[in-house]
Amino acid sequence: MPFQTAGPAIEVSGLSKTYRSATGVLPVLKDVSFRAEAGEFVALLGPSGGGKSTLLNVIAGLETPDTGSVRIDGRPPGPEPRIAYMQQKDLLLPWRTVWDNVLLAPELRSRKERREAESQARHLLELFHLERFAHVLPAELSGGMRQRAALMRTLLCGQEILLLDEPFGALDAITRGRLQAYLLRVWRDFHKTVVLVTHDVEEALLLSNRIVLLSATPGTVMAEMRIELPHHERLRSFQLALMKADILSRLEGPDG
Repeated sequence: MPFQTAGPAIEVSGLSKTYRSATGVLPVLKDVSFRAEAGEFVALLGPSGGGKSTLLNVIAGLETPDTGSVRIDGRPPGPEPRIAYMQQKDLLLPWRTVWDNVLLAPELRSRKERREAESQARHLLELFHLERFAHVLPAELSGGMRQRAALMRTLLCGQEILLLDEPFGALDAITRGRLQAYLLRVWRDFHKTVVLVTHDVEEALLLSNRIVLLSATPGTVMAEMRIELPHHERLRSFQLALMKADILSRLEGPDG
């Protein structure tokens, strides 16, 4: 599905971030610049510990950069929620059922908006095969079910921009593949702008329109790669095999 071209939903310019502690100074991000167009699926790909999660935190407005800027739909991040952020852990509230967890954000909306969100939740429960577990507590769910519920909650926040921080990294290969397929379907059906952080090269190649390749700490943009191939043709594509080899070579560096 071609992404929309209404302009950048996210624009990061010259962003740097350093952490300071009693043990010293740790540069985490260095002069990072990239854009995510409206309706685009962008993967931020790089080695573990390269500042990718910090970058999402800055985009979400949870952290402040030392230098550089972030603009969301042309404006700086502000107190009004324009982004839905799914972090690595599912963060489901253990005392609330699946239904109550996924409808957490709509509780603060008008009665009409809550009814609309409940209708959408019923549809997503069926899509994610969780309809039989709507009134079950998170402790009774498998890891894959919890991640599906967390993704549902992220979608029901009602925001057009989704930030996803390695949401499938701790899952087995079969469950991860199923959830990747769910995410692609959601992206197509709901026309969201998605920024996915991952260190899995195949995941980035299979899901995204464009890959922003980040270095090890301090993270900086090494390359950007656009993927024009339709998603259903990617799994056995020789073109993507070549791209994977290129990416791995860049990540390993000249001494790899």
